Amino acid sequence: MSNRLTMSSVALVLTLSAPIAMAADQENRGISASVAADLLYQLENLQYEVSQLRGKVEEQQHEINKMKALQKDRYIDLDRRISNAITQRQAVPETSAPVPQSSTSVSSAGVTSALPTAAVRPAELSPASDEAKQAYQAAYELIKNRNFESARDAFNKFVMDYPNNQLTGNGHYWLGELALVLGDQGIALVEFKKVVDEFAGHAKVPDAVYKLGIVNDQMGNQALAKEYLQQVINQYGDSNAAKLSTNYLNNMK
Repeated sequence: MSNRLTMSSVALVLTLSAPIAMAADQENRGISASVAADLLYQLENLQYEVSQLRGKVEEQQHEINKMKALQKDRYIDLDRRISNAITQRQAVPETSAPVPQSSTSVSSAGVTSALPTAAVRPAELSPASDEAKQAYQAAYELIKNRNFESARDAFNKFVMDYPNNQLTGNGHYWLGELALVLGDQGIALVEFKKVVDEFAGHAKVPDAVYKLGIVNDQMGNQALAKEYLQQVINQYGDSNAAKLSTNYLNNMK
């Protein structure tokens, strides 16, 4: 505010003093009235340009504030999921083998989702080795420490090094969450879809389908978002993701 007042004051002083200064200068140096008028016109143009630039700066600051708010919302969402995961692991460690769930479950009304579901993998996933568990835990610790970019790199390496064990689905799920908090919704969709399509029956599938609904809604695909959310309710009615999907659907326009 003080900078704006200073600029306005200077501009006002220059404007008011310009005729006097130019008149005195005209007497001393013989500057014509037309030259003086031209100088005053240039000064007015400069004032207008400063005003226009100030408006553009304010618009850009508004956009930056919106982006910061969105990034904060994503961070809070990931932080909440980390806290929930930590609480769940106190009872059952996440590094243990997930219990397969049926991909053909239905709601009490017997209505299934309109979206196609992936078939259960024909071959069982291999148990996670001690080495894989250590690599997974190291990557997960980076998330807990809010070192998101390093966590993304670590989980990318994990899913490449261990593409077919019982923790790989978890790795792709967290890659989706990390993509969201780092502002890449396209990558998030890819990673959540991998969990659903390549790890059918995995414990993270309901959460991944729920997140597919959320991300599609954020990207303006409301119809598809509703289908994904309804799929969670229909197929995984007893899961926490189903409760979240119900609440989210009720709040959608």
